[in-house]
Amino acid sequence: MTLDNKNKALKKAQERVEELKGFYNHLITFTIINLLILIAVLFLEGDLLFFFIVSVLGWGIGLFIHAIKTFQWNPFTGKDWEQRKIQELLREEPFKN
Repeated sequence: MTLDNKNKALKKAQERVEELKGFYNHLITFTIINLLILIAVLFLEGDLLFFFIVSVLGWGIGLFIHAIKTFQWNPFTGKDWEQRKIQELLREEPFKN
């Protein structure tokens, strides 16, 4: 492996670590804040339950999207799907020159 390739690999690995760290920080913040809101809902009088539900659902959707992006998960058009689709197309119609 050349020095240039090693530098590129190192940079890519560092970027990946930053991406993972960002997601885990997001997850920790989500958990702590929503636990604090839940504690407030349980111990304080008022209409905080609606705020808790909105927070968990709204922020949870954002966290889920962040997870999909971070872990490159797409059940519909991921790498497995691409390979299956290529094989399917090759079986259905041979490509002619």
